[in-house]
Amino acid sequence: MESIIAGGEDAQIPELDVSVYQNQASFVVRREQTTTTCATPEIRPGAVRTAKLTVVDGNFLDLSTLHFSFIVRNNSATLPLKPLSAIPHCWWRRMIIKCNGSTVEDVAFLSRVENQLSQFVSTNKRRNWGDAGHGWETLTDLATDAESNEIEATKHQRVTWRPLSSGFLQMSKFLPMLGGSSGGLSVEMECADLVDACSGDVAGTSQEWQIEQIQLHVDSVQLTSGMTNKYAQLLQSGESIFLPYTSNACDVMYLGGGSEQVLSLAKQYSRLSTVGVSLGVAAGVTVATSLMNNQYLAVASAQEDAPIESYIQVNNARWPQFNIVGVKQHYHRLLQALGVWNSVSHAVNISAKGYGDGVVDSTQFIAMYDLEAQPGSEATGIPVQGGGTVQIMLKNVGAPNRAYVTTHFDSVLEIKNQGAIVYS
Repeated sequence: MESIIAGGEDAQIPELDVSVYQNQASFVVRREQTTTTCATPEIRPGAVRTAKLTVVDGNFLDLSTLHFSFIVRNNSATLPLKPLSAIPHCWWRRMIIKCNGSTVEDVAFLSRVENQLSQFVSTNKRRNWGDAGHGWETLTDLATDAESNEIEATKHQRVTWRPLSSGFLQMSKFLPMLGGSSGGLSVEMECADLVDACSGDVAGTSQEWQIEQIQLHVDSVQLTSGMTNKYAQLLQSGESIFLPYTSNACDVMYLGGGSEQVLSLAKQYSRLSTVGVSLGVAAGVTVATSLMNNQYLAVASAQEDAPIESYIQVNNARWPQFNIVGVKQHYHRLLQALGVWNSVSHAVNISAKGYGDGVVDSTQFIAMYDLEAQPGSEATGIPVQGGGTVQIMLKNVGAPNRAYVTTHFDSVLEIKNQGAIVYS
């Protein structure tokens, strides 16, 4: 370390630097806010239910600005419509993102994954996201009371939404389009079923809705000709542009019942970073028991008589060395895996009542396993290649009939002069 420091040049600290400008981005010429409108005017179950938006641009896309806006219309003449979440991810069940014709992300059970991730932030942050959507009727630190505002009969509401589950959109690099790059960036979203998007627990609640005027908004960044030419020359010379990002995938397993379960997945990942498991029972009509919010754990699993136990095994390695016992230990490891346990400024919108307090069945339980050699660093997850398996052992979990396994893994997009390839 001393030799590295000694080999560098001395630099003044910012407080003593007398220069006027610092850290200029002189290579950025212009930034434009672009909008792409879906060609399908209406999206709803029973009709056209897939929206596709394609962005063809000649510059660079700042994916950190990408978000969607659309109108949710209540088609009932007399009944109010109550979305399952104030954050408008409840209307979608699958999202596919492609770059230059190559699939960079395919997230199934989208609304469930999105809702799960939305609980991993503080209450006020989650409230902000919901206020940009339908707005919250109730939301406290308990989180079990999180319910959306209603949309009145025959009325409509315009909302905005940015997917949390897309690691590609969280990528910290500009996406070079360079004249369209043989296909551009496309996003396909499939809407949810009628009963999977809105609540039916209140007598006289509407189940008739449709989505209109779907638009994709993203900033297009124009760089200087010299900087742009460097990227173009890389592709023209046969070299590639590599863009690393992280991905999420969700698999569902239907269980035969019983309080002990062994979940087994065959995956092909070069670096598997994190695995999360949530359980579900038969979907009900209330907000808490709906398919999207159904994160079940039996009340007895949080008690000390026969507490929940679990561990994960990838290939021939097991984490941890001994079983994780009880909801408190699972909660601690969840916060560690999220990277917020040691943070004094970050929290989660998951309460003891929601995660499992031994009084009522849990509606927010998720077991999470961190497999990174160095948390917070890129590409330090466990290799799962050549027929590798991921197994999760669960004991004393009640009587779930399905399990949702979410995997978080590293990927790389290689952009070439004739297309793109994704490695994961």
